[in-house]
Amino acid sequence: MYLLFDCNNFFASCEQVFRPDWRQRPLVVLSNNDGCVISRSPEAKKMGIAMGEPYFKCRERLEQAGGVVCSSNFALYGDLSDRIMQILEESLPEVHQYSIDEAFASVGCSEHYDWVAVCHKIRNKIRRWTGITVSVGLAPTKTLAKLANERAKKHSSCGGVLQLTADCDEVLQKTPIEDIWGVGRKLAPQLHGMGIRTAAGLASAPLGRLRQKFGVHGERLALELRGISCLEDEPVSARSQIMVSRSLKEGIDDAHLLREALCGFVEKAARNLRKEGLMASQVHVVLRTSRYAESSGLYAAQQGCILPHPTDDTRLFTKAATALLEGLYRPGYPYRKIGVLLADLQGADSVQPTFEHPNVAPNPLMQVLDKLQQAGHHIQFANKSAEPLWRCSKSSPCYTTRWEDIPEAR
Repeated sequence: MYLLFDCNNFFASCEQVFRPDWRQRPLVVLSNNDGCVISRSPEAKKMGIAMGEPYFKCRERLEQAGGVVCSSNFALYGDLSDRIMQILEESLPEVHQYSIDEAFASVGCSEHYDWVAVCHKIRNKIRRWTGITVSVGLAPTKTLAKLANERAKKHSSCGGVLQLTADCDEVLQKTPIEDIWGVGRKLAPQLHGMGIRTAAGLASAPLGRLRQKFGVHGERLALELRGISCLEDEPVSARSQIMVSRSLKEGIDDAHLLREALCGFVEKAARNLRKEGLMASQVHVVLRTSRYAESSGLYAAQQGCILPHPTDDTRLFTKAATALLEGLYRPGYPYRKIGVLLADLQGADSVQPTFEHPNVAPNPLMQVLDKLQQAGHHIQFANKSAEPLWRCSKSSPCYTTRWEDIPEAR
């Protein structure tokens, strides 16, 4: 039996925890640089605001409805997520965090234990301790648990918790194929072409035909919907690349400003690389103008290079990235996006020395810098811009992670 805990409208809910006056109002959370909507309150959803919709398209509607707009505050969201996961780990065995607001738990068969009642208690505890509402789906497979969770969100009669068994044909008949976890935009039209339009149709499809058409993924989807678990032993795929990029509100044509921004992205990407115990052998740089610009003002380019040896040294990545930027830069264009990608990753323990490069161990200076930053010291390379080129003008306080932002009760 799998339990799936999923926080409802997580980013928006985090913002409302410390602002009761924002509840029952349309609220949206924007992506980095206040570009697109990445979370919506139920009231904002009823207004027809779509996930990923550019903010400039819905700004007027929100203002007329007295809505609230927040820049993303990932320090707050990450801390509340950690608290929720800690509650789950203390209450359940084998908890596996799937995303910042989702976690699976593997438990025993419900015939011997009332896991629905347990989930109600945990749900109430999370609400009481963090202010966040979660929905819970129970099922013999992860795919069915995901489906149960979605129905628990949409049907208030469930009380936020819904259990599905392997014998749930009625639910599968009512579920469009697009709503199945693992069926993406490319797979859905192909299934439609085979006459499969509901979850029940996929569950009853011949396994051999699915495997021939879609490989093992299609076969596993059908088995999961039949109540046969196929995903519990899925290995965690090794990370193949690390990318850091930003969209810029105002077009920037100054090469020096672009270089400073790129150096900051390289520093962040290298820090993430070292955090995962990896090294990279390739560096790529992306630079482009707005995709909505006139044809005469369109420019997009990407270029990469192979390093002499795998490394985790920010200085080597920066040197390579800035050289690539010089080759990509064309004066006179208002650039709206710039980014860096580290590729050809491998574990630091698996890198082999060569005669040309006998010392391939993690750089001790980088480890010292990481520890200083983790301890709260503001330290950075001089080539990084002191002021970011992007702005999050509507950020809420870090209520739980910064002393000066802790709310005061009077």
